[in-house]
Amino acid sequence: MFDTADRQPMLNAVNVQLVKSGTFGGKLELTAGSNADVIASFPTANNDSFDVTQAYLQYATGPFTLIAGKFETLAGAEVIEDPSNTQVSRSILFGYAVPFTHTGARLSYAPSALFTVNAGINNGWDNTKGNGTGGKTGEFGLAYNGAVVSLTAQSYFGTERISNAAWASAAGSPAGHRSLVDVVGTYHVNPKLTLQGNFDTGRQENTPLVNGAGAVTASSGTATWNGVAGYATYQLTPKFSASVRAETFSDGGGYRTGYDQRWRETTLTFAYAPSAPVLFRIEGRADDSNQAVWFDSAGILRNTLQSVAAQVLVKF
Repeated sequence: MFDTADRQPMLNAVNVQLVKSGTFGGKLELTAGSNADVIASFPTANNDSFDVTQAYLQYATGPFTLIAGKFETLAGAEVIEDPSNTQVSRSILFGYAVPFTHTGARLSYAPSALFTVNAGINNGWDNTKGNGTGGKTGEFGLAYNGAVVSLTAQSYFGTERISNAAWASAAGSPAGHRSLVDVVGTYHVNPKLTLQGNFDTGRQENTPLVNGAGAVTASSGTATWNGVAGYATYQLTPKFSASVRAETFSDGGGYRTGYDQRWRETTLTFAYAPSAPVLFRIEGRADDSNQAVWFDSAGILRNTLQSVAAQVLVKF
């Protein structure tokens, strides 16, 4: 769930997936609802509540797997599909530090069940058409898939459009080099307790820079962002679980959030699964920034934000 509406129920996502495994296979994933408008790739309009989230063909032989089409990013501790996350709201890092999807090709090499190497080339971050310059974005990732400890590290580097907004696409957005390094570690302490950490650092060249009030201070420069998130999930009973997330995000130059700020949040979520197909969640979240970036009910900018959310998931 991307928390974008106040005091009203939302159909966040109806997610349908068709998967074909084997030597020749593929995946088609469709998303409808408010989430689709957030994750939609350029040049798709972000206002029709529908998104072709993944659509790729796959060829697998021995330790090698090749996919080509549109697919989800390797980066981040969280994913697009709500049931695979442990909380209702999304982390700052998932929303602002990393891309959602790519369009291109990715080759994976798994010499054993414990290790995987990924390499690919694509049209960039959340972009099906490319940046208009002919340049591509490269990706490289390593994964250790242990039963108790797992670790992934991935990087993205290439020339990216500065903006995918409608006004920028009509005028022709400038482009600049963008890079990202993402690391995710998971530790299964015991059958009930799981700890996870996520680190991101990125930079974008040739972009306007803004200050803490959102005012432009330079027409072109290099913006940087970095953040750390920590998660702890505990299975209280076979049907009840609790999850806590704490993170901090620094947006130097304001490229990712629109403000040069240091943003922190803490979230506590309780989940109840009365049966395998049904999951109920409720959470409380507290955000704060060193800048006033959120409007309160009176229209006054504040540097703190508190929220409560509830969610129902049905899987079939």
